[in-house]
Amino acid sequence: MKSGLLILFLFWSGVQAADPVPTWSADIAPLIYRNCVECHRPGQVAPFSLLSYKDVAKRAKFITKAVKAHYMPPWLPDGPRGAFLDERHLSPSEVDQLVRWAAAGAPAGDLAQAPVPPPETADGWTLGKPDLIVRMDQPFSVPPGPSDTFRVFPVPYSLASVPAEVLARARIADSNVLGVAAIEFRPGNRRVFHHAAVWVDPSGEARKREIAEGGNGYESFGSPGFSSAVLLGIRVPGMTPRFLPHGIAASVMPINGDLAFQIHYRATGKTETDQSEVGIYFVREPVRRIMDTVALRSFKLDIPAGDATFTVEDSTEIPADCALMTIWPHMHLLGREVHVTVVNPDGSVRPLLDISRWNFKWQDRYVYREPFILPKGARIHCRWVFDNSDANPSNPFSPPRPVQFGPDATDEMCAVDLGVIPINLADAPLFPEALEKKIREKVGELSPAQRARHNWNEALER
Repeated sequence: MKSGLLILFLFWSGVQAADPVPTWSADIAPLIYRNCVECHRPGQVAPFSLLSYKDVAKRAKFITKAVKAHYMPPWLPDGPRGAFLDERHLSPSEVDQLVRWAAAGAPAGDLAQAPVPPPETADGWTLGKPDLIVRMDQPFSVPPGPSDTFRVFPVPYSLASVPAEVLARARIADSNVLGVAAIEFRPGNRRVFHHAAVWVDPSGEARKREIAEGGNGYESFGSPGFSSAVLLGIRVPGMTPRFLPHGIAASVMPINGDLAFQIHYRATGKTETDQSEVGIYFVREPVRRIMDTVALRSFKLDIPAGDATFTVEDSTEIPADCALMTIWPHMHLLGREVHVTVVNPDGSVRPLLDISRWNFKWQDRYVYREPFILPKGARIHCRWVFDNSDANPSNPFSPPRPVQFGPDATDEMCAVDLGVIPINLADAPLFPEALEKKIREKVGELSPAQRARHNWNEALER
């Protein structure tokens, strides 16, 4: 009777039994496998693996600090919450589980009951084995600095190894062009890799320029240096390769031609070597649409030393009804915030992307969970905020110094690219035309001396 009264007293007084201590096998392994091992596994971008109990247990306190600070898992957008595929968020209860597990000494639990780690990807390729792998012909010696290196490497490709049925499915009707579902660029040396754009050159211009300049690539910033360029895809730090919905091609690739790897290498103070490669995945069903780009950017960057809230804005009008599929923001080390909205013709406003804590190391292209219509006449507006103060731990200069637009990682850029699908096929030409107009407009913001330095005078002469 007394024990019953004691239980009732504890219940009435609000005292409850403590939650059981989490264990690796029952609680932590599923959480880590769901949120972390896409990157934290052999062959991927993270510096260590988290596939085993031992891997995680010895770093339990370090992991706790990272998740409490919201540095991990890496996910920059604050909103719109739930709008994007593969959002990486830990709930407060999941963070609490990790904290209590680490504080308890990282107990294993019954390892025989632990879940099996996710299977290895094919040879380290995130999307599985590519249909075609194209590698730089030879290693390149990256200069030690002081400036960064911008180089284009023409690389011939052959489709002879691709099964005929794959090519038949990918071929766009009545053309010699293949639909590309995705690419995955793998840098050969991550220490010097800043970003890369992969272009297709069906004309052979890039190879001729390489030969004229002595071989093993040629220097070029901004444009790839040849007029027939077709952008196949890009890779920046933190970008996760993803497929688009079935029947939508992310880009197109002629059956014959060269690839051109346009790579930005960061200077490390010593000579480095790189030999990068790209994996190409072709579409597996008839191509119904090809994604186009709507661009926002500004080259009017002259950020004073000490300014913690330097703000730049740009806007553009949607030329025809389209479905918004992806959004990709870009800044360098002084980046602080990115905010993108759309103002519809009826006056309604919708947020497209909000990032309040920019991180140069995690520049993903975000894919909308549910694509939605941007009507003709809608206006996209972007606001970028830069922090050139001592309080910015990523500031490359101490004390801060004025920073302008430029190619090096210690210079600055601001851009947002929207991936869109025209609703009506007849409107498809309007988007490349609008993109060309926007680029010409923005290049026109530069002085003649700046355009000459970046080899962009031809952009205004076309």
